[in-house]
Amino acid sequence: MWRIHWIWGPMLVVTALLRSAAAESPRPNILWISAEDLSAGTLGCYGGRALTPRIDALAAAGVRFDAAFSVAPVCAPSRSAIITGVMPTTLGSLPMRCRAVSPPHVVGFPKLLRAAGYYCTNNSKTDYNFAKEFAAGWNESGGQAHWRNRPDPGQPFFAVFNRTVTHESGLFGDTPARVRESLPEARRADPAAVRVPPWYPDTPVIRAALASRLDLAAALDIEVGTILDQLASDGLADDTIVVFWGDHGEGIPHGKRSLTEHGLRVPLLVSVPERFATAARLPGGLAPQGVTAGLVTLMDLGPTMLDLAGLPVPDWMEGHSILGPHAARRDVVVGVRDRMDASPGFGRTVRDDRFRYVRHFLPWIPGDDQPDYAVRVPIMGELRAALAAGSLPANADWFARRSRPVEELFDVQADPDEIADRASHGADAADLVRLREALRDWMRRTRDTGVLPEPILRREARAAGSEWAIFHPAGDDAAAARRYDAILAAAWDAAEGMPLEHYAKRATHAEAAIRFWAVSGAAWSALRPGGHHDRAAAVAVIAPRIADADPVVQINTARWLCRIQPEADDGPALDVLHAGIGSSDPDVRLLALVSLDEIGVRGRRLWEAAAGLSLGRDEEYSRRMVETIRARSQVPE
Repeated sequence: MWRIHWIWGPMLVVTALLRSAAAESPRPNILWISAEDLSAGTLGCYGGRALTPRIDALAAAGVRFDAAFSVAPVCAPSRSAIITGVMPTTLGSLPMRCRAVSPPHVVGFPKLLRAAGYYCTNNSKTDYNFAKEFAAGWNESGGQAHWRNRPDPGQPFFAVFNRTVTHESGLFGDTPARVRESLPEARRADPAAVRVPPWYPDTPVIRAALASRLDLAAALDIEVGTILDQLASDGLADDTIVVFWGDHGEGIPHGKRSLTEHGLRVPLLVSVPERFATAARLPGGLAPQGVTAGLVTLMDLGPTMLDLAGLPVPDWMEGHSILGPHAARRDVVVGVRDRMDASPGFGRTVRDDRFRYVRHFLPWIPGDDQPDYAVRVPIMGELRAALAAGSLPANADWFARRSRPVEELFDVQADPDEIADRASHGADAADLVRLREALRDWMRRTRDTGVLPEPILRREARAAGSEWAIFHPAGDDAAAARRYDAILAAAWDAAEGMPLEHYAKRATHAEAAIRFWAVSGAAWSALRPGGHHDRAAAVAVIAPRIADADPVVQINTARWLCRIQPEADDGPALDVLHAGIGSSDPDVRLLALVSLDEIGVRGRRLWEAAAGLSLGRDEEYSRRMVETIRARSQVPE
């Protein structure tokens, strides 16, 4: 692909070069219509049961991408990748609402379109997971932003309209009834006719919620039609490339926040007017029509828009064009998740044409790891009730499990619901190894920042200038690579149940992140299902770290000691957590609060201190943890 090396001072863009490149051919207008929390399989054009005639017509007129994936199964990190063309793991913008600092050379791609003469509007969601200083590049961003506001009606535009009706909050309270009432009766879904996935119990509440999801999609279709009608009434349909996409999977359990097909596979439709069809080619020179099974990610959207506008793609972008003069194919796509709200996480997945490989770096997290916000979806209550009653269906073991396998492998062609984990099947051993190595190679190549515990990541970013700069220093890159490889190895091995000596050696390493992972590995080697290490021996390895020089290592040691040793020995661990919740570092404080919540009643002597915390305005998730702990403290023992 044609790329140009970009050098930025405060802001150095070779505007004349961009305008010259764009002027070589007529420039299309570009209209994006995005939807929230929408899996591909919901829409009629993808074989779903939602009544979506306007969206289906858009698919019929253009190209439908059948293997399009979000890079993350939740909004903010997904949108981080969309706006930059860079993985959130590279930029440290993966944990939810983390306010990462973008390095100076990375800007939102609309800024590049705007420099080339495009009028760029966003109506109206941003949510990019960056600090407020991030340069997205909009001429206008807000509820009134529209292509109609451009001062010159002949100016090409890039206009985004984000529709929120399909967000998971559409299942909260009385919203489903209000949306249903607003629909024509013929468009309302029948709960008796919905397909209940094999990983849910078949109950009236779940059927009603699934029908509501179809109603939300039908309401979305009407909103999409309104925007397309405006485009046509302005006489712009023949001059505008229309792109419709969903930011990640369905806003229900096993979808949103999950590294599954249901959580990552999204609709992506592109309709190209005839006058631009020659330039807007699929890989291999195919016309932009019909259906393609080529693997793409939403991170590719920015590079693709630049390519369609005749602009070079900066070399710092990790995405590439999927439709245009420089369209290229992918062999695999990567999906990622870390902390979701306050709930910890660290998982990665690789998907090729047939298989999905998933690696759980924190296998000790149970299947029911949904944050408090998601509990408001009625399906969550049904799953928890069925789990308590012992009536979950056999295929819902993903929710019932108390821990996770380190690796999973699913044949998504033969098993699209991802029911049968084939990681232990000898017949697929070569594919398991191939995708495992593809993941590790990708993490090393991009220097996935998830290997750093989040408080350490933020602390080092403050010193380096950005999260990206931690592993991309201006000086000795070879040293940074060696450091990265050592931390990755420690994180990779923590879940493996290796000999205690392996972790003991790392537990005294000079690198705090390596000590952090060594503590987790030593403890988990004794606690994991089938674990063969003695708990007392594991305690002997990790207990000295309760006095570690780094508070993050101390807190991690405290949470594990409370899990692995008798309650009578909790005193030093609780002292560490008490200091942690009183820390002046908000990231350390959140880690301590989450740890206090995890250990349950063993932390009861700290509940009063936690309930009385005074938190900063931006500490949304710490505040939620305090509310959870405060509620627990009101429950009689």
